[in-house]
Amino acid sequence: IPVNIDTVNKLFGLEIEDSEEMDVWLKKEQVPPPNGEAENSEEMALSRVGTRLYEMIFKPYTYKQWAKWPKDLGPEVTARIPVRNNRDGRYFDDPHQALPTNGYTAFFEKLFNHKNIAVTVETDYFDVKDSLKCGRLYFTGPIDAYFAQSGLDKLEYRSLDFERKVVKDTEFFQPASVVNHPSSDVDFTRIVEYKHLLNQTSNHTVVFYERSKDDGDPYYPVPNPENQQLFEKYKAM
Repeated sequence: IPVNIDTVNKLFGLEIEDSEEMDVWLKKEQVPPPNGEAENSEEMALSRVGTRLYEMIFKPYTYKQWAKWPKDLGPEVTARIPVRNNRDGRYFDDPHQALPTNGYTAFFEKLFNHKNIAVTVETDYFDVKDSLKCGRLYFTGPIDAYFAQSGLDKLEYRSLDFERKVVKDTEFFQPASVVNHPSSDVDFTRIVEYKHLLNQTSNHTVVFYERSKDDGDPYYPVPNPENQQLFEKYKAM
């Protein structure tokens, strides 16, 4: 991920050379939505890459991430996965991409080091909100937590589990900082190797295996119609 010329050539033994040939191949593979516009993630993926890539990549990866089949999720889920007609293997194609020079930890330490900023951890917002004297107060937690007394059901979320592994005497474990594993033969969705970032040097490396799960911190609201309808009720409050 993202799907590009190299993906297609490697998976299907082809020799596509340029964007024009890739466009022709994609056009032959794509399956138009039956009602003209994709109504779920299965129809969206089929309309973009066709049946073969959908079955190999989009379908199993989506299920591992959300514990739901693409046909049960909104079209935006598979619409956001990049499909390229060139050899660009980056997930984002923004012309300018950067990280803080010394990493995000140093970035936030410096950001918070100001006389007008106080940081309090291990504190429940609802225990202290009435004592906060602010011109404007922002709550950035889950909206269903903010309106917990409303009587509405909780939104459905997916969380993540991070398994850390130290790999000794290895310069790099994988060819890039993030490698996705969409197939169903493994239970993790991706492996992240942070040593690739910020020009780190060491005789060893550390990798994190990411697995999606239902319980834990609410990382992602599940993008299905039922959850969206419930969110709209919260949004209107």
